[in-house]
Amino acid sequence: MKNSYIKQIFCGLLIGILVYSCENKQVATEQHFELPEKRLPNTIAFSQMQDSLVDLSDGLVSQILRYLKNFEGIAMKIATPLPESWSAEYKLTPMSSDFDIWIISNTNDVTHKILATVSTTQAPSIIQAIPIAYSAGIEKPNYIESEQWEAVVKEDYTVVVTKSYEKIYSLTDTANRHASTSSKIEDVYVIENNGKIHYKAPVSYTIDYRAIIQFADTASIGNILSEDWIWNYIDIQETVENVGILFLTATKNFNKLSIYNYHGEEVDVVDISPYIEKHNMGYLILEKGKKPVFAPYSSSKEFLPKAFKYFGLE
Repeated sequence: MKNSYIKQIFCGLLIGILVYSCENKQVATEQHFELPEKRLPNTIAFSQMQDSLVDLSDGLVSQILRYLKNFEGIAMKIATPLPESWSAEYKLTPMSSDFDIWIISNTNDVTHKILATVSTTQAPSIIQAIPIAYSAGIEKPNYIESEQWEAVVKEDYTVVVTKSYEKIYSLTDTANRHASTSSKIEDVYVIENNGKIHYKAPVSYTIDYRAIIQFADTASIGNILSEDWIWNYIDIQETVENVGILFLTATKNFNKLSIYNYHGEEVDVVDISPYIEKHNMGYLILEKGKKPVFAPYSSSKEFLPKAFKYFGLE
């Protein structure tokens, strides 16, 4: 009887210790994070995944997802479901004692990385979060599509997110290979003293723009686009985007052709069908408010000097 009573007391103490330990562990998990710190400037890319991660609670994850569903800036072109499990990798040099700046990634097969400002005045809570690195790809029989984001956090706490996108059609896909496209744009944010993250909206081209259209009427008899067509537009696009000239290719819908700036905003809709009636292939050089200038189809090396002369960029 005495031994049974002692056993009951011992079991009670053991259960109490276990409950106390679990409670302390939960508090530690919710209130204290030991993260390594990195100095600024800091580049965030997928090649820098850390070995030591701190899993986030369901409460913090819920806060993060709320911000990721409504962030300001250019959205992903290749949409994928938001992951449910997240871990903190490290923190950046703090700008205030009231909050930390965490770099967070989803667990397992990493596709997303985010920057979050996290309150330190109480149990951790997310002040604001934005996606800063992203990786997605699609491979189909006739094309490959990929999207990569990476970011730099500068010493003044400006965050520059570079978003690269590419869709390349197979050379054997004669109907679409000329539609291959690539783009690289930047979204800029500033971390403010209160932990909020301010989005700096890009300058819009809604008033003025300069553009080049490389066109071909593929419905015309004998008009088969060659591999040179693709290399020409790649070379032209890479050259002119450095000086703010918009570029697009067109093979159909000539009477209602949308012109987009490098932020994906439609800046104009033009009708180039009169030129198609006279020329089944070539270039149009445009500046808003002026009459387009036609240039016969030629190599990019021959065409670009003509375009630069038109825009006064000789």
